[in-house]
Order: sequence, then structure tokens, then C-alpha cells
Amino acid sequence: MKKSIVFFCLMIVLFGGSVGYFSFLGSLRQVTDVKVMFTAPPRFIESSLVNKLLTQKSEAGSAFRKDSLDLNMLENQLKSVPEVKNAEAYFLPEGSLSVELTERNPLFKAGYNSTFYVDQEGKLFGTKILDKENYPVFISSIQTISIKTTAELIESLLEDTFIASELKEVSFENNNYWLNLKSYPFEIQLGKPTEIKEKIEKLKVFCAFQKLQDTLNGYKKINLSYKNQVVASTF
Repeated sequence: MKKSIVFFCLMIVLFGGSVGYFSFLGSLRQVTDVKVMFTAPPRFIESSLVNKLLTQKSEAGSAFRKDSLDLNMLENQLKSVPEVKNAEAYFLPEGSLSVELTERNPLFKAGYNSTFYVDQEGKLFGTKILDKENYPVFISSIQTISIKTTAELIESLLEDTFIASELKEVSFENNNYWLNLKSYPFEIQLGKPTEIKEKIEKLKVFCAFQKLQDTLNGYKKINLSYKNQVVASTF
């Protein structure tokens, strides 16, 4: 009787060990079926990018394992691509790998003769795909200017439909932000990146009056940095 119990227990251990062993082997299988999804229609990245990374990993002698460590490594590799804002990788029930990618959304162009753009987070990335006419250009000779602060400012400006259709250039000089519009010849001294909504309203009123009254033509610069007023000058 005792021998039967021992034999039965031994078989259970062997069976459990076999299941665990083959399960472990299955977890080490290299993934070949990859499903790539985008949170928005892609403009910069092709689905083949993920497969290329997996191929490079395989050629380097490291099989892609079905565990969280390798998923994190893949996500970090994808996030290192400048155009990628976020990447999430996970396994589907049937065993295939699913990757969800979010591309960066360009906010403005970093210089006229540049192929670099900046998104809402102030992240710089390069691409030659975009039409440069669709984005305002930022220029500055000061290397220490905060790109994130500039991104926050331009994002606030573009929330207004009039500014979004007119904004051509943003620059930073002498501790002041300056704007240039497409349909108006004067420079606009915005000043500090504060009270943006109030400054936009003053600018819109000035532009509306300029179209109605000839007396407002000929100004080369307007200053929005003063409280409750617009200062215009002809020089």
C-alpha cells in the first residue's frame, strides 16, 4: 500500500515537472508573429520597424523570450526611436506579440533650414516627411532657451483658431518672445510667456482694426507686453 502511494506521488511530481519544463521551453520560443497597431494613422513609422528590431535581436544571438523583461527591453528600444512617443508591447492569448505605438505630434519646426521638429512635450526629433509650410518656425540664437517652455507657449497660441491659421514664426531675443504672422507685416513683441489669452485678444482686436482703418497701416512693430494696451511704432 505504501509503495503504491509513493509511486503515485512520484508520478505526480514527474508529471508536474514535465509540464513546467515544457512550459519553460515554450516561453523561450522566438516570436515570429508580430501585430503592430498605431493609436493614430502613422506618418513616420512603418510596421516593419518592430520586425526589424526583433530580427536584429535574433541575429545578435538572443531569442526573444515571452517574459516581461524582454517586453520592457522591446518597449525601451522602440521608445529610443525619436519619432516614437510611447510604445506598449504585450502577448495575445494565441501567443502572438502585439505592439501599440504612439507617434510624436509635431508642434513647430526648429529653424528654417532644419529637418527637426518639436512636439508638445518639448521633445526634438528629425524627419524629412513633413511639409514645412504647415508648422510655425521657431528661431533663437540663445542656446539656453527652454524648448519645453517654448512648446507650452506655442501650444497655447495655437489653441486660438485665428493664431493657428496666421502664425508663421516665433523667435526669442533679448529675453522676449516675438511673433510674425502670415497676413500682417508688423513684428509682434509678445514679451514673457504669460497672460497669453489676454495678449491674443489684444492682437486680434488690433488686426481687425487694421483691416478697417487705413490709419493703422504702416506700423512695423506692436508691443503686447503692456497691461490693457497695445503700443505700436513705425520703426
